[in-house]
Amino acid sequence: MDQTVHEVRDGQQYVVGDVGEVLPTIEEEAHVIYLDDAWARPQRGDWYGVEYETHGFAPNNGSEHDGITTADIIDLCEDALVDGGWLIADADDWLLPRLIDYIRENWGDVAASYKGGGYRRIGGVTFVSKSGEPDCSTPGMYLSNGGYPVVFAHKGETDRKTSVSARQITPQASFDGDWGSVKPIEPYRNWIDGLMSEGEHLIVPCAGTAPAAIAVEELFGENVRYTCVDNEREALEMFKQRRAEANLPKKGVSSYD
Repeated sequence: MDQTVHEVRDGQQYVVGDVGEVLPTIEEEAHVIYLDDAWARPQRGDWYGVEYETHGFAPNNGSEHDGITTADIIDLCEDALVDGGWLIADADDWLLPRLIDYIRENWGDVAASYKGGGYRRIGGVTFVSKSGEPDCSTPGMYLSNGGYPVVFAHKGETDRKTSVSARQITPQASFDGDWGSVKPIEPYRNWIDGLMSEGEHLIVPCAGTAPAAIAVEELFGENVRYTCVDNEREALEMFKQRRAEANLPKKGVSSYD
């Protein structure tokens, strides 16, 4: 598909295009990648308002979708990271074991050996209500998650270390845009604050409203670079609206304004 690059601020951009085509063309490697592959959950098709086409985890796994798979995206993420860079990947009950197994097999299992890189740990986001109690409003007849798991991995050995909790507690995000549910910003701000520094680069494939990009901009302002990628123009519009709700400066060039 055609690609359009929308500059937010200098070094900060949102690309509308196919992630499989865009990621290999990004010249600057990322220090952190935030991945929320919402297309990776084939059983969600036609459920809970999910109307978009989903894809399988890997080729030849029974999926009728013959395009990019989650495994392809993970491989592209590894290629796009600097040595020692981190992957932060949202998951769900279906995706979590497959994601961890794939990273262990292909990146390594540092959680087992404490050497090298690869899969590091499982974290997550737990939603709380206004009263501070766990939020049980998420759907589920067979128990309720009240949030979602997050997988952390890094490419090879890393000097990027933080004692920030991998498990974050936060209210569900509010957003006035027409985008269904959105992920909260605060957990990604806390994680990124420990794993990135000013002047570094964040990549957000499958970006949607890109909470991690908003988080890194809140942390470092103009002194950080990010590249978001999504194949829907509407996702860019919702990102612009969410960024405005976060009161970030409107300094975009004409392609973004």
